[in-house]
Amino acid sequence: MSRAGVSVSHDAYERLSAAVLRAKAGSPLAAVTVVVPSFGAGRDALQYLGSHGGVANTRVLTVAQVVDRLAAPALSPRLALPYPLLEAAVARVLADEPGVFAPVADQAITAQAIAGASWRLARFAGADSANASALVADMLRVHRVAVGAHSAKYFLQHEAYTAATARIAELGSVVVFLPSGGDPAESAFLGRLQRVGETVDDCAEVLATMVVHASDADDEVRSVARLVRSRLAAGVPGSRVGVFYGTADPYLQLIHEHFARADVEFAGPQCHSLLDRPVARSLLRLLELDTEVMPRRELLAILAERAVRWLDVDGQRLNQVRIEQLTRVAAPIVGGPDWDRLSEVPADSYYSETAATLSDFVTALQRDLRSLSSASTWADCSDQLVALLDRFFVGGPDFATVRAMAAGLGDMDGVAPPSTTRGVAEAMAVRIGTLPETVGTFGAGVSVGPIAAGVGRDLDVVVVVGAAEGIVPAARREDPMLPSRLVETTPAAEIEHQRRQLQLTLAAGTGDRVVTFPRGSLRGGAEKVPSRWLLPSLEALAGGPVGVTSWQTDTADATAIVTVESFDAATQYADARIGASPATDTEWRLRALAGVPASGRQTLLDDAVVRAGMQMRSDRLNGRFTRFNGNVADVRDLVTYFADPVPPTRLEEWVTSPYLFFVRRILKVDDLPDPDNAAAIDPLTRGNLVHLVLEIYIRECIAGAPRSLDRLLDIGEDVLAEARFGSPGWLPQLWEKDSSVIRRDLMEWFARDNRELSEGWTPTAAEQDFGPPPDEVVLDLADGSIRFSGTVDRIDRHSDGRLRVTDYKTGKADSYGQQTADTPTVGGRRFQLPVYGLYARSLVAEPVVARYWFVSSKGKFAEIGYTVTDSVIDALRDGVGVVHRAISAGYFPPMPPHTHWEDQLLDLIGEPGMERAWVALESTPELAEFIAIHNGDASGGPS
Repeated sequence: MSRAGVSVSHDAYERLSAAVLRAKAGSPLAAVTVVVPSFGAGRDALQYLGSHGGVANTRVLTVAQVVDRLAAPALSPRLALPYPLLEAAVARVLADEPGVFAPVADQAITAQAIAGASWRLARFAGADSANASALVADMLRVHRVAVGAHSAKYFLQHEAYTAATARIAELGSVVVFLPSGGDPAESAFLGRLQRVGETVDDCAEVLATMVVHASDADDEVRSVARLVRSRLAAGVPGSRVGVFYGTADPYLQLIHEHFARADVEFAGPQCHSLLDRPVARSLLRLLELDTEVMPRRELLAILAERAVRWLDVDGQRLNQVRIEQLTRVAAPIVGGPDWDRLSEVPADSYYSETAATLSDFVTALQRDLRSLSSASTWADCSDQLVALLDRFFVGGPDFATVRAMAAGLGDMDGVAPPSTTRGVAEAMAVRIGTLPETVGTFGAGVSVGPIAAGVGRDLDVVVVVGAAEGIVPAARREDPMLPSRLVETTPAAEIEHQRRQLQLTLAAGTGDRVVTFPRGSLRGGAEKVPSRWLLPSLEALAGGPVGVTSWQTDTADATAIVTVESFDAATQYADARIGASPATDTEWRLRALAGVPASGRQTLLDDAVVRAGMQMRSDRLNGRFTRFNGNVADVRDLVTYFADPVPPTRLEEWVTSPYLFFVRRILKVDDLPDPDNAAAIDPLTRGNLVHLVLEIYIRECIAGAPRSLDRLLDIGEDVLAEARFGSPGWLPQLWEKDSSVIRRDLMEWFARDNRELSEGWTPTAAEQDFGPPPDEVVLDLADGSIRFSGTVDRIDRHSDGRLRVTDYKTGKADSYGQQTADTPTVGGRRFQLPVYGLYARSLVAEPVVARYWFVSSKGKFAEIGYTVTDSVIDALRDGVGVVHRAISAGYFPPMPPHTHWEDQLLDLIGEPGMERAWVALESTPELAEFIAIHNGDASGGPS
């Protein structure tokens, strides 16, 4: 533990106060400068000194503030070199003289890597390139040229250190408090300050008063939220609590998430930078657009961020949903010349105004982006970019920040390579990415930050999270571009610096010093072990040796070492050591539920959402057919599907998957096709094209035109050309393959159709609609009647008076082979042929034949059908009756369709979830008829 149980932090502050009083030498107004290791330590030191009589004419500054105060006036009018300009200068050198970096000189990451090395080297007066590798020597060359380009207007950090050293006397008496230099250059300057003043340091080993380990970082931070809440509830002010992490990823995001849910006010770094927010993200995405193509998918994704705006004639923002419908269905667009289709949308179309407004927007944006790419100077680029932001973006704080960055791009003239759109995007990305941001008000809540931010603090409670090996200390490897001798340090020295920062941060806790670590990773992988620097604390708390691999067994009985088994366990069982109170409302509810048997939980909480969720889970697990798995019987009066004539294929959809039928046909929910995803013709489109070609040809023949293969192929070419124009995503090579197959199939169909003509069959109708009166088709059922609608692909009359109805199919015939006169509905699964036959029977007294004709080489031009007899109609009545009763009753069980066809709506709903819910319902009495269909027991024969 700390010396004799005395707080190291408090002892250090007492010695600081004494040092300041000595520096004043009896003169309260004597100038004294206290140099502190962090901004937080500066605030705490001021507060402490103010209550101990030593704050008058006492400045408390970090090393960076000292250097800025001393060097800036001496180096004026030159300014400190900003990193974005250094990276721009490096890019310019790589463009002019790439040297060994020639193969990758045009890659942004190359300039970033060299600029990062140059930024570190700028802290040192010179770097010896003797005996350096070719890579390092050329990096040094680029560094010297790049920083030299700025020497007239900007100064480097090593110049600032030199100028500050010459003016140290202006600080008055100096007290260096807990020195913790960030790198050798800063440490060297600190050493100069220490030589002219007094140092207050502490090198005693500080141990944790409690250690907490959890299953992963998420549970670890949840536990910290509970602990912090318990200390706040005990009366510790939030400003006296600090939580410090070993690495920002994943801890900063987790702290933001769990502290916000726990209503813990805190101040620290922002976990989401400006780069993560809509204005900056949308701008960078716009700058990456190919202005010749203006890809629809990327452009609409940018619009969805709602940072880019464009108003219609009524002053309203473009409707995103209507744009999606327009560019996916009404006028399919991928990019490039496809945008011209917007001008072809008819004036009386529902989408006409949207098409015109969207066309204006794309044209204006394309023009401004092209203008930006043609700018001759960075100043011109800056003006163009500011104009683009003003024209297309929504205002606000983020907008103002990004606009100011764009306005400053002119500074890159003469420094960076000639401007390009890509260069502008990279320059803006650098500026946006290096903007520091914080949340909260420092001093008004819990302090959050990296371990370095806790050095020198004066707090009651200090929590260090992430103290697992590999995180604390963080792994350090030799940088091949920055050998240790260039930056005057080694990986070992950096690790020792981390250890000192951890010690000084722990020392900041005058009461609780808590260290936490995860036993595993959020991303999976090997089990984690406690940091090597945590082992002394574990041994002290356990009262004996603790092994690296046996630490869990060795610490199992230590009361000050807390094990958080899992989220579930921590929610159910309170641990007073880290706080018995759950951190969030959700945890309160879970703890309340865990305290009673499962049978009594549904009415325990006065929360309609929770109750509904529990009811849904219970119903699905226990196989109860309720509103949560497809039973809407309580509102069946709202299901008015049979109020209008229905297509037989829709009833087949219900048999295939009642729940999908409900979503698509009752709720009217479906996915929109995406032109970008359609690289080749899909089976449905192929079938529709063939149907259209045959419809046009047969109609012409019925009207008296001579039968002609050339005419059939001409029609095919026209239909295919129009389809190709309307499907911009189809790849040319795949389209040529598919269209040539269709042409061959049309030639084979022509020969077979002529053969049927010679056999006495003559077409009398094509694409014949039925349904509305007077062509209404009604089927009487045991409990009512049903009206059908549909379109018969073709009707032929034989010379002997028979009538034949044909439905074209372009796929394989394999799954239709069971449909015969003995099984006309395949056990209540297929209704199209008998319904078409029922319609034909209303036209003639003679026998009616119904058939599927597979008009493709894939289907081998097979024919499947039968004569539509009274027994066929009886089977239809039985099968349709099952569907009619179920839909009318509100039954839509979640049986997933057993198909190999891609279905995006099914993917969205989740086929595995439907499968699990359906398995639990397979013995439900209400579904007996439906289950019989799929078991092959329904009327019409076996499946």
